Amino acid sequence: MQLARTKIFRNLLIISIFLSSRALADGYASPYGEWRGQTQYQAFIGTTSDPAAHIVTNLTIKIDPQGKVNGISSENGCHLLGIATPSMTTTSVMLDITLTGCSYLGLNRTYKGLLSLYSKEKYASFSLQAFQIGYGKVGGTYNITSTMRR
Repeated sequence: MQLARTKIFRNLLIISIFLSSRALADGYASPYGEWRGQTQYQAFIGTTSDPAAHIVTNLTIKIDPQGKVNGISSENGCHLLGIATPSMTTTSVMLDITLTGCSYLGLNRTYKGLLSLYSKEKYASFSLQAFQIGYGKVGGTYNITSTMRR
């Protein structure tokens, strides 16, 4: 009886290790880690799109399991730094990120957003948004969106 239990336990352990290693190797089991993708940056002043801000370029971000987020989009000079916090599901994280160094100065601000993982489809949806309230001036909306892969 004890030998049978040991064999069952050993087999379950082997299966568990195999499945865990496949999930990690696959890279689409968790929103944490490195992500890359073509990313669109846009600015709207009032309701008018500002063509000086509009660019589609490569972005690489890293989300540490402890929450630190950093990234770079070298073509427009944007550097990302912030935090990721767990969301309501294990396949997404809420983001609080500040952009600096962007060639379009209006993009240099703090954004809120989400990275949501689509494991079966093998991609993540990345979205950030910031608002500027216009005190006596026209306000602005700043959007950053991407489909990212490992």
